[in-house]
Amino acid sequence: MVEYNRKEALRYLGARPNDKQAENLVDIAYLKLRNEVQPRHIIQKHSCTIDAEGITLDCGVRFTSSDLARHLKGCNEVLLLAATLGSRVDVAIRRTALESVAEGAAAQAVGAALIESYCDSVQSHVDTGNLAQRPRFSPGYGDWSLEEQRLLFSVLNCSKSIGLSLTDGMMMAPSKSVTAVIGLSEDVACVWNKCMTCGNKNCPYREE
Repeated sequence: MVEYNRKEALRYLGARPNDKQAENLVDIAYLKLRNEVQPRHIIQKHSCTIDAEGITLDCGVRFTSSDLARHLKGCNEVLLLAATLGSRVDVAIRRTALESVAEGAAAQAVGAALIESYCDSVQSHVDTGNLAQRPRFSPGYGDWSLEEQRLLFSVLNCSKSIGLSLTDGMMMAPSKSVTAVIGLSEDVACVWNKCMTCGNKNCPYREE
């Protein structure tokens, strides 16, 4: 069972603090989605070289992004991650939206929170030795072109490995899915899955 984080669901919904109606909506949405979740993932470790314009993996694939390069500065290895909640969640969200626009929006928010929670769980079980994980960095962040999603899909063989496909418009199907690069380094003490509660506002790896 993927952990349900109500606080994160409310954040994705854009709810105001202590909004009881919103809390009720996301809880109802979770009850409708929880039995439809079929999480799958693939994660690979690669060595890499970094320059000012991007990174090159040991398999020869290059990601071009100065923002990604800065994010991974000091890393000699990375994790490549792809994860999905499965197609049944998409069907449940569409069905819920047809019943109620408000519940449909809540279901979208709950789905977003669940896939992030699942990714956190996957990362927490990866043995990286003495190397610290940096926050996930996905195609579309900063100056990293969404078009390079294709490269991640190719390296991870997402379609065959976890049934995750990519549309011509670079949208993932199922939609409640994540792909990301995760830096590994010795010199960063970063609680990668706690950025929203961490007090270090100036951390270069902070996720807003």
